[in-house]
Amino acid sequence: MNINSDELEIMTQFVHGLCINDGREFSNWGLSRSTRPAVYVEPLSYADVQAVVRDTAQFPTPVRPIGAMLSVTETVINDGGTLLCTRKLDAILGLETDSCGRQVVRVQAGCRLKKLNVWLQQQGWEIPFQAEIGEATIGSVAIGDTKESSLDGPGYFSSHVVAVLYIDEYGTLRILSDQQDGAAFYEFKCSFGLSGIVVECLIEVRPASLCRANVALYAYQSPQALAEGILQLREQCDALLAVVILHQLVCFAEQRYQAGAGNMTPDSSQPHCEQYRLAKRLAIQHGFDGGDLPRPQGIVFSRSDFVNEYWRPAKTENRLDFQYYEHDIGMLERVINESYRFTKAFQHNTGFVPTGWATYFVHRPEKERKPFGIYSGGSGISCSFDPIYCNPNEPLWQRFAKEYNRVAIDQLGGNPSPIQTQWLQPGDICIPRKLARERFTTPYYEQFLM
Repeated sequence: MNINSDELEIMTQFVHGLCINDGREFSNWGLSRSTRPAVYVEPLSYADVQAVVRDTAQFPTPVRPIGAMLSVTETVINDGGTLLCTRKLDAILGLETDSCGRQVVRVQAGCRLKKLNVWLQQQGWEIPFQAEIGEATIGSVAIGDTKESSLDGPGYFSSHVVAVLYIDEYGTLRILSDQQDGAAFYEFKCSFGLSGIVVECLIEVRPASLCRANVALYAYQSPQALAEGILQLREQCDALLAVVILHQLVCFAEQRYQAGAGNMTPDSSQPHCEQYRLAKRLAIQHGFDGGDLPRPQGIVFSRSDFVNEYWRPAKTENRLDFQYYEHDIGMLERVINESYRFTKAFQHNTGFVPTGWATYFVHRPEKERKPFGIYSGGSGISCSFDPIYCNPNEPLWQRFAKEYNRVAIDQLGGNPSPIQTQWLQPGDICIPRKLARERFTTPYYEQFLM
């Protein structure tokens, strides 16, 4: 039997990390989506990832990379395929200066955002992206959808990623960067893992800075006044995060301001910062299921300190679930008016309403830097108005989300996300087929390819 060198290399490679093929079930963070892959694997090295991709017999197609499994949608489902979890590839490899003179951090794909933020804080650096959920992994947010009301950045994580190392469908380690690969690099960052498995990223960083925040509760007489009030609150500050109790026309607003250089929360802002951080973390953990949040004024803090970790909930425990839709900021008044009308009608018919609606503002880049998906409409400002609930398995919440999809997407033209918008139908999202490789494409994503 003649074996060439390439075949010998494949045959002699094997995976050192954990490999499970006993048919067990895996669930997402919210315990709302479950899957039974043929194989679950946790690689220890890039060579392990290459071996998995190359061995189609031991590791059935499709191979789906996962991190913390935080997504609320069916993106985690890969029955009969291979789930490849990157959580053991979590090293922070250090700070560097790239060929353009930019300060960057090199980090492996399985590193959690909280871990990276803490490490950078200790060095006096930061990524200008204040994540709400620190359990998300670098690889997932580098090629997926994110949002935050940034003080002085675009507001989505992948905009700060300047290079990626990934394994392609042949098991080859490849590099893409903004300086060397241009369009191919920006397209890859829109691929949701369908073009290859990210194992390492270079992320631009800058000296750490502080944030000042005022938190208040506002009530309005009409949905029109609510929309106008949110826009006014945003104009008064550098960034606004709002959680709206829509059926009551109430807005919980966190107005953020730049507060100069610094990497540690000042003692003068304690204990108010810590009290607010813990209360906010608990509210997010439980899907804003009730309780009154503190409303501090003038607190100054390190943004890294407010990147929180969340525990994996029990099935009986209230936990965050949500939908996501991107709109242009010019649509916000109509979005709030139509959402209010739909929500009140649904409440009248069923007695159900979401616990809140999250509102973020994100700065869109020029089209070539975000060619597909959300934020790909060219330069401008996007907003989201996203329903939140505290039990993903509540039938009335699921019905609400399904029916509201038709309002947000069909009537209002909102852009949904395959990892943050549930109950989508074919045609709601169009992912370019050129971004997808058969080895990595699950049935869930196949329905959105065009």
